[in-house]
Amino acid sequence: MKLSMKKFLLLIIIIISSSVTVIAQRHEFGLSLGRANIIGDIGKTNYIEIFPMDLHRVPISVGLLYRLNLNNRQSLRFNLIYNKVYFDDYKASEDYRYDRDIKDDNKIIEGSALFEYYFFDINDIKRLGGSPYIFGGIAAYGYNDRKYTITHDLYKNPDGSLKYPSSPKDFDTKSSYSESNKVDFSIPFGVGFKLKFNYNWLLSFEVGARYTFQDNLDYSAIKTDKFTINTSSYLLDALYTDEINKRNAEIIGKHQTGNTYKSNDWYLIWGLNLTYTFGRPPCYCY
Repeated sequence: MKLSMKKFLLLIIIIISSSVTVIAQRHEFGLSLGRANIIGDIGKTNYIEIFPMDLHRVPISVGLLYRLNLNNRQSLRFNLIYNKVYFDDYKASEDYRYDRDIKDDNKIIEGSALFEYYFFDINDIKRLGGSPYIFGGIAAYGYNDRKYTITHDLYKNPDGSLKYPSSPKDFDTKSSYSESNKVDFSIPFGVGFKLKFNYNWLLSFEVGARYTFQDNLDYSAIKTDKFTINTSSYLLDALYTDEINKRNAEIIGKHQTGNTYKSNDWYLIWGLNLTYTFGRPPCYCY
């Protein structure tokens, strides 16, 4: 049986309208607020940090979420989260990290799709209810990556003129960096507890880990090709070669402290989700 173009378009409109109606009957929108921290090669290795490192470096995680309830115990959740993370060797318990005393920060923006399973009915109509749950899924995240420039040049006199070296070590070396955004994937999973109150409001507390596929969220595994070395023409003489190579190795080594052979970085997010649900729940019929 053949359908005319008008009938075909009408059928498509009916299907789309029905789908929108179903989705509108079982959704939640809300906010998330908490804290994020990195488990890497710099700073503390605590999986959950309750208190900030200091009042001027407060890690934060804030975002939006949408939850699609599939039935009384299963949901799909989509997150968009901004995380500011800090890592500081001064706060580490290991002596070698404490003595190294490296500290820095990064920004992680995550978009994730998660499947949630509740151990008790929580998505049906009720005034009060609660259930522990587990979740897992996939995430894409953006973070700051760095490229470094090492510059070897002559010192300058107070009047701005060049000061010619009096020894093979008498020259200036500076290191600078530029940042760019990089995107990668992670595997998020965790546990939580969800509480429903006053029919339409839901509050959940959760702890979630993110396993990543790289080792540079804390800038501890900068590859050698990310370093650009500029040397003044006055220092190209072989007299300065050994000292220049030594300084290059020291600077590059400082940014290659990560253990790239055994583990990748993790980042963890814990905190509260507050959502509001409205519309009739879906018909959970079989």
